[in-house]
Amino acid sequence: MTEQTRAETVPAEAVRRSLDGCLSAPVFRRSPKLAAFLTYIVEEELGGRGDAIKAYTIATQALGRSDSFDPSNDPSVRVEAGRLRRVLDEVYADEGRRLPVRIQVPVGAYRPSFEVLPNEEPPPPAPAPAPAPILQAAGFQTLPLFDTRGQAVLAVLLAIIAVLLTAEVVLQIYALVQGAAGG
Repeated sequence: MTEQTRAETVPAEAVRRSLDGCLSAPVFRRSPKLAAFLTYIVEEELGGRGDAIKAYTIATQALGRSDSFDPSNDPSVRVEAGRLRRVLDEVYADEGRRLPVRIQVPVGAYRPSFEVLPNEEPPPPAPAPAPAPILQAAGFQTLPLFDTRGQAVLAVLLAIIAVLLTAEVVLQIYALVQGAAGG
């Protein structure tokens, strides 16, 4: 069973390890704005200033907006918060599964909550399919040819194009030879 709480009951060190883990994910490395947003709200919550996390403070302190920012006329913080929620879900669905704490931003709020994740060992990786017996006997290791089905489809299409181009070249050569022999 997991527990969702504020910073008072979750060790700050565990939250910061999870924050660092999230920020090292490719999606956060590509978006400095989301990284700044997440860092700001987590550090404010850990610093005991969670009550002060509002659209205005996020805009001016984390996102670099001017002091004249008006959250009632500019939805940019709400939009970024929605993006942040989606990106956090994406991170925790993949590399974030091993982090000690899940950082969440509840819908309708900007103040983060923290969920202590169970300390389970990650499941062992699935065994690789056995190599072909002949290759295995020779000491070779086989690797999958394609990572995704899309790559396999693309390879088949390219092979078909190569066959058609080869047939075209052969027909052109045949036509040239026939023309030279007949003329």
